Amino acid sequence: MRIAVPASAACLALFWSLCAAQPANMSGSWRLNTEKSKWGTANRPVSVIVTIDHHEPSLNYQGVVLYPNEDERSFTFAGNFDGKPYPMSRSFGEGMITLTRVDNFTVESVFRTNDGSHSEVARTILSRDGRTLTRQLRVSAPDGVTKWTEVYEKQ
Repeated sequence: MRIAVPASAACLALFWSLCAAQPANMSGSWRLNTEKSKWGTANRPVSVIVTIDHHEPSLNYQGVVLYPNEDERSFTFAGNFDGKPYPMSRSFGEGMITLTRVDNFTVESVFRTNDGSHSEVARTILSRDGRTLTRQLRVSAPDGVTKWTEVYEKQ
């Protein structure tokens, strides 16, 4: 009987370590909190809504962004966390994006236009409670580098 207690404790510890090893699911509808975000010199949108469908290792997202004095712009993307390039369109051109997993709560995407004129590196971090997505972005363009941080809240 004394052996059963340590064995069950070991099984429970193994179970929790396996659960912790699973990547966090980013699925859901996310709304940009413009006040919590830090814009630097980046153009601040009025609104962004993103819908993510995440089934590891696949990620599909679509969204709508609205900037002041502009029409809504929609965007979509589908790819895998495998470091392989996937086609994507951005407002500054067509190109390829790669997704890699940094850890169970953090992913990184790298986008480059086909002509090499623009690149975007985004690090996306899901909070431990699954309610907040923080995106740290860096865009390199012919006119320089722009950095900003977006904070999204789950709807």
